[in-house]
Amino acid sequence: MTIDASIDWAALYQKHRNAMYGVAYAVLRGTGRVDLAADAVQDAMVSLMNSPPSEVPRNWEALLVVTAKRRALDIVRSAAMVRGVAYSEEYLPGSEPSVEDETLERLEKIARARPAIAKLDAQAHTVLAEYIVRDRPRADVARELGVSPARVSQIATKVLAEIQAAVAEGG
Repeated sequence: MTIDASIDWAALYQKHRNAMYGVAYAVLRGTGRVDLAADAVQDAMVSLMNSPPSEVPRNWEALLVVTAKRRALDIVRSAAMVRGVAYSEEYLPGSEPSVEDETLERLEKIARARPAIAKLDAQAHTVLAEYIVRDRPRADVARELGVSPARVSQIATKVLAEIQAAVAEGG
């Protein structure tokens, strides 16, 4: 077992664990085995640590979430095979949404988020662009804005909540 020491796995886990857990929970909810969501997240982290990506991903959250989803699907499939449990067609390999469906859904969400992003003040825009999107260190963004790193976190939390609310409400 060789773990790439150049990657801060603990920080990646801390930053993206909720998203990973959420997708694993959603996959396992259809089987009634949501108690295994944490196992799927752990399996995802272990598999990535044992076999890290050859290139630094542009979006760590996407890589971690997709890996957690795959581990949850592996759990669903293994439980079905071992125990003969029927599971939802939604989770069968051939029944996943097409790339076009996922792209359209993503574009719709972006369109619903744009008005909320447009209403942000300059400071919130900077936090969104630099800290959230570009994944720059919080301390660097705080130094540029002349605020504390904790304030950057507060602004980021508020910005993400506003965007999520806009997406959920449809604008």
